[in-house]
Amino acid sequence: MSVKPILIAVAVSGLAFYTLGRYGHDIASREAVQPVIQPALAQQQPPQAPAEAVPAPNDVAQAKAPDRPAAAQPAAPKVDETALRYFAGQGDTRRYEAELARLKALYPDWKPPTDLSSQGKGQAGDPELERMWRLFAEGKYGEVRAAIAQRGSTDPNWRAPADLTAQLDTAEARQRLVNASNARQWEQVIRLGTETPAMLTCASVDALWRVAEAFVQTGKPERARDAYAYVLTNCTKPAERTGTMQKALATLPENLVEALLSQEQQNEFASIRDEMARRHIGKAADDPTQKATPAEIQRIEALANAASTPDDAILLGFYTLHHDEPAKAATWFQTALARNGGAKAAEGAVLALGDTKKYQEAETLGAQWLEAGAANRKAYLDAITALLTQEPPPRLDRAVIERIVKTVGQDKYAAGAGALGWYAYNAGQISPAGTWFETALSWDRGNEPAAYGLALVRERLRDQAGLRTLVAEWGSRSQRIADILNPRRPRSAPTAEHERQTRQMPAAESAHRRPTPIVRSGPDEPIAHDAAPEPARRSDASRATGGNCGGGSSGAAALQRGWCLLNLKRPVAAAQAFEAARRGGNAQIASDAAAGVAYAKMQQGLTAEATVAASAANLPPARRKELSTLLLAEQFYAQYDAKDYNGALITLSQRRRLAPETTDLMLMRGWSYYNLGRYDDAAHIFEALYKANKSPEALSGLTAIRDVTKRNAQ
Repeated sequence: MSVKPILIAVAVSGLAFYTLGRYGHDIASREAVQPVIQPALAQQQPPQAPAEAVPAPNDVAQAKAPDRPAAAQPAAPKVDETALRYFAGQGDTRRYEAELARLKALYPDWKPPTDLSSQGKGQAGDPELERMWRLFAEGKYGEVRAAIAQRGSTDPNWRAPADLTAQLDTAEARQRLVNASNARQWEQVIRLGTETPAMLTCASVDALWRVAEAFVQTGKPERARDAYAYVLTNCTKPAERTGTMQKALATLPENLVEALLSQEQQNEFASIRDEMARRHIGKAADDPTQKATPAEIQRIEALANAASTPDDAILLGFYTLHHDEPAKAATWFQTALARNGGAKAAEGAVLALGDTKKYQEAETLGAQWLEAGAANRKAYLDAITALLTQEPPPRLDRAVIERIVKTVGQDKYAAGAGALGWYAYNAGQISPAGTWFETALSWDRGNEPAAYGLALVRERLRDQAGLRTLVAEWGSRSQRIADILNPRRPRSAPTAEHERQTRQMPAAESAHRRPTPIVRSGPDEPIAHDAAPEPARRSDASRATGGNCGGGSSGAAALQRGWCLLNLKRPVAAAQAFEAARRGGNAQIASDAAAGVAYAKMQQGLTAEATVAASAANLPPARRKELSTLLLAEQFYAQYDAKDYNGALITLSQRRRLAPETTDLMLMRGWSYYNLGRYDDAAHIFEALYKANKSPEALSGLTAIRDVTKRNAQ
């Protein structure tokens, strides 16, 4: 067959694409419709009479005039089935189906042959032509061109089949279109589609998708909609239809997507409607001023309940969390966690538990995900800030306090340091509270709540000079700080409740905890021992005058400043001063500063770091013995708090080799025996203490032993 009828048919196919692609309108009623891609090949058609003046072939056959013979039916066009037979013979299903769809589009009345294993009627085998088709199937288009040219030069009467040349032209154009699309050359994509409409059919849906994307990228979403609509109108493969809607959802405005959904067949786009509902809920989760419809929420809830994956549960969790339903959000996040929802589900669960005021549960869960990412750490820090600032303050285990302090210190989280300050203040531990407020201010100079807390601390400690300095700095920015120096201010200030609250922290596991608890302080560990042994004062010059520890940049001045700050129970600042002294002083100053660092770390409760610092100090034997004695006492209390009673007793025995056991430590030895169930040993200790000084704490121990043995005897 000649090339010209093929080109005309191709152009008609392109026109059909654009005509059918004009979505949502009655074709007959539209005026001056601009086609999506103007089929340039249509210009090669010869001039024709207007369409309405040319009757269709069927009309000719049916409308015979009585006085004229019926016009003869035009001969059916000869269809080149070479490619179809070749692809069938090679078992290339994809190319066979594409070729079949192309031929049906070009020749609507053509019937595919039933026997594709042999050549068509009257067709002889042509090995060279088959080789060309094989090269074409392999995508070796340049070799096909070369083979055509070589055969034409050796056989001037031979002409390549029109089907082969047409497909070769289309394939090369498709390749150029893909390359242009990958290079984001959108105008080139549109131009290639315009020039080669034959490739914009159901046989090459990918090309249609790429042209649609080019229209979107060039600001013509309606024309992209037309390309997608062509697929939905003419193509039948479910995967391609669903893929088309997915492309449309990703690139088009929602109103255009909604219009395309009307071409759905038998609920085939349920997944697209699900995704649109998810999109609406996600936007409303990010922006609480928006709301999803009840139908959308119900749709995703049904999916979430039926699924085994966490994504929909997480989505619903954040939506309900940000729409004032934290209890429901917590349930969804717990569901997501049970389905391995990971860090995002844990973040949401911590936030939801915090919003329902279940702060301790939030802390416990958040601690497990601290290393998952910044969002998880922020959720945890927010939860512990709320936890620590409750009134009255909650009773927290030592391990919880240590975990909180470590995280706050690592992140230098000023709000968390301030919360630890209020926690200590509420517990009646004024000096450690001041340390935490100072730490918060060192991390955030504009933290007014921490400055207010520090002002209250200095007032309680009667540090008038320090208080005046603070009021001078903050008085213009905070009225409540300025009012602290006002003698007429009511004593029912917001801190009255803070001042009434006194308790020990952390709490013991029983009512028979040691009589003089050691409570820790400092920005890197839990609040410190009120009754911790104080380091020996280096000199009277190290004592503070009105809270001022002096200045100076020399090693000796830094050393004196460190001892002064330590005496003021400011171990963080003291450690910094001692470190400066180690760097700037001679060998003796450096040795004394190393000992000072050890004392400062001990006052913060950092026993391990204190031990390291002590080992680095070149101290006289007596001084080293004193420091080792203190460190062993600290180690004992840490082991006791961790319920390692056997280890605690071993540490006490080590300490006893260096110094006599104090009454407090003897009492704690008794409680260690008690907690191990060694009641006879415990009774021996408590009886000795009671005989020596009538200790009420020892009597409590004896009473506890009597009660437990009586219960055991029953």
